[in-house]
Amino acid sequence: MNMTHKELIDQVSANLFKQSGKLESRRSWLAIRNYLEQLDTEQLRAMLKEQG
Repeated sequence: MNMTHKELIDQVSANLFKQSGKLESRRSWLAIRNYLEQLDTEQLRAMLKEQG
């Protein structure tokens, strides 16, 4: 699983929105993306594993 930081952010955010089961507002999406961008690569990988 050799994803770039941006690819990890894309994957984690996509998984979060899939799990929510509803369409979120663009503002919510941007807030989550901004938060994820502050995390390091290992934190993002751990989130992906948890979402499993």
